Amino acid sequence: MNLITNNNLIIRKKDSTLIIIFGVLVCVLMAFLKENIFPEKYFYDSHGLQKLIERPNRYYSAESFTNTATFYRILHIDRIIVAPILALLTYFFVIFKLFKNYSVNYISFFSYALIVIYSAIAMVYLATFSKDLVLFIIVVVPFVFLEKKSLIIWTLFVIFYAYVFRTYWFISIALFWFIKLFIIQSPKRFLLLVPVIYLIMNVVYHYVFGTSIALIREGANTDRDIESGQTIIKTYIEGSNVFLESLNSIVTLIFLILPIPLFLLLKPFYVILTILITVFFFNFIKLYVKQYKNKDYTNIFSFVISFMLVQSLFEPDYGSFVRHLSPLYPLIFVCVAKNTKFVETED
Repeated sequence: MNLITNNNLIIRKKDSTLIIIFGVLVCVLMAFLKENIFPEKYFYDSHGLQKLIERPNRYYSAESFTNTATFYRILHIDRIIVAPILALLTYFFVIFKLFKNYSVNYISFFSYALIVIYSAIAMVYLATFSKDLVLFIIVVVPFVFLEKKSLIIWTLFVIFYAYVFRTYWFISIALFWFIKLFIIQSPKRFLLLVPVIYLIMNVVYHYVFGTSIALIREGANTDRDIESGQTIIKTYIEGSNVFLESLNSIVTLIFLILPIPLFLLLKPFYVILTILITVFFFNFIKLYVKQYKNKDYTNIFSFVISFMLVQSLFEPDYGSFVRHLSPLYPLIFVCVAKNTKFVETED
């Protein structure tokens, strides 16, 4: 892979290699030094899993959390050394494999810098004990290997992950196949059917499970302190009927892609995070608009969109959203890279 300047000139191979190595080193340092850089609240789940692993009979938690701890305990993965190494190796391998699969030969220096920043953020969440590292290993890695060969086998991996770790992935995989088969190659159909998907989901939860999706999110946000409560995803459209709740889901999706509520907090970190999220999805939408008829991208588009639809239903806060999105970063890196314009080599 070659880096190019904003003037469409190819950076010398030697310089490109040094810049790429520098980016990798940034991620390595973040993977091992993250707990010295970020506040303890970022690693609450990681430390909770550590306790469950060390004393499984003394600490009790939700079944999915207990299963995650069991996963790390069975594989003898420790939080300080092995988890970061495993995250780094699988993460860079996935990026390399995706770029090879999608013939990413050139990438602008600006796009590469964005990828390094996003990857450093990803290491905060992946290079430790978390459900997100498990998702990356069980779902994303097989996807990269199987998306061009056997999506049925990959689907079995997703079903296993949903059954053991996060049940809402049953919804994600169902939406993936529906979007892939019926929606993805028609933006107009996509815009028409997304509200229908939300309506069906809200009807099912209201009349089958006897609860409101909005109440599930509100329940996850109870007992928060003032600081952590700043980034919660609010109910933007109040109402107890399925139509208003579906409309609220649409607004939530828009505010995940364009996180204006996060920006309005006017804190430097949140403003930067808003810009990064917006640029992230701008690249995804830009490539989708250009390539929605290209079957080579159907699986990536369907995967990311199905994931986003589910997150807009259940995600409790923006911090959780950035964390849960981190395993999918490499998929959107393909969009970032493929948006690099064609360049001519320097004479």
